[in-house]
Amino acid sequence: MNYIVLVNDRPEGDAALTWALTTVNALGHTASATVHVVAAGGADAPGSPNYVAPQRTDDLAARLRASGVTHEIHSGIDDPASIIVRLAEHHNADMVVIGIRHRSAAMKMLLGSYTQRILLDTPCPVVAVKAPAN
Repeated sequence: MNYIVLVNDRPEGDAALTWALTTVNALGHTASATVHVVAAGGADAPGSPNYVAPQRTDDLAARLRASGVTHEIHSGIDDPASIIVRLAEHHNADMVVIGIRHRSAAMKMLLGSYTQRILLDTPCPVVAVKAPAN
């Protein structure tokens, strides 16, 4: 089983990772699954919108080790949607998990939508997870 999870430094990214790890455990796939985490940059990214702070990667690695699942962390210069689609194809992914949040139509137009590209271009089921309400 191969799961791909988009994680950023926002609550919906954490919710996506929590959902994926909980699901892997609940389905009894902890020993047989690989969770591929795509680390996406945040608003504080110096110089690149896809920059991921080393501390963020270290925190993700510690959380994944504690979960007991086999994992790989991916990041890069490509946009997260391209990385996810490529990983899903390469690893014959069983599921992609992404966090979502409400955005106005104007913000979608100005910033584009990774979510739409992932939903339309990924060759496997995609689960969209909302962050818990405050």
